[in-house]
Parts: sequence; C-alpha cells; structure tokens
Amino acid sequence: NTNQSPSGLYSRAYLQNQMAVALGGRLAEEIIFGDEEVTTGASNDLQQVARVARQMVTRFGMSDRLGPVALGRQNGNMFLGRDIMAERDFSEETAAAIDDEVRNLVEQAYRRAKEVLVGNRHVLDKLAEMLVDKETVDSDELQELLATNDVKMAALI
Repeated sequence: NTNQSPSGLYSRAYLQNQMAVALGGRLAEEIIFGDEEVTTGASNDLQQVARVARQMVTRFGMSDRLGPVALGRQNGNMFLGRDIMAERDFSEETAAAIDDEVRNLVEQAYRRAKEVLVGNRHVLDKLAEMLVDKETVDSDELQELLATNDVKMAALI
C-alpha cells in the first residue's frame, strides 16, 4: 500500500515512511561500521529527507505544532529545487518552530528506520554477505531473503 490516491496525492504516513526508507543506507553504515566510519554516501538521501520534512511542515500543513497552514510564499521555481528559497512571510519565532518540527520529523524517521534495521540485523548481515559475494542482488533474490527469514516490521503509523 503506497498510501497514494489515484490523483497522485501522498498521505502523511507515506511521506514518513519514505523518509525512514531514505535514511536506511546511512543507518546501515552506522549499525555495521559504527558512527566513526559513516561515509558521505547518504548525502543526497539526507537532503531529500530534510526537503520532504520541510515541505510537510511549510507546504502540506502536516505539523501537529503549527497546524494545517502553508507557510512562506512560493516563488514558482520548484523544478530547480528552489522550494527552500520560498519567501518568508512569518516571524523568527515561527521559523524556529518550523526548524524544530522539521528536526522532529527527521528524528522520528531516523528512530523508526533504526528500530527496523537493528531488529532485522540478521537479515541485514545476510544481505551484506550476498552483496560482497555477487555485488548485486535482484528483486527475486531480495524477496527470497525476506521470505525465508523472520523479518520484524515497523509499527504502522
């Protein structure tokens, strides 16, 4: 279930799940190699997560703290990734609240992804072994790995 309507609209749960998925690579590095050996490989994922969280708060009205409001006048150049450059039409206090909400959404996604990966470390290790042996794992092989192991799912949002 993608939590997406036929019109292409995304639910809050879908966006939260996508953020958790995007953090998976970074978290796998942390879990397997430790904090000191995390690489720059996840930088695009981190930018994507921050962008989604900020849009949830400022464009989609998906903030418990700030409520169902759109904040910031959009400049119309969304296709160049300039949505962060929206013109501010709110106070410093609101800007700080936005930053707090974005941080909270990212931290929730991080905790959720970490819980799943730590709870499924045995599967993560088997997948890593497969990748070391073969360099790539196709969809069928991944499905088999998941079907033949006890996989702990994340709690539903």
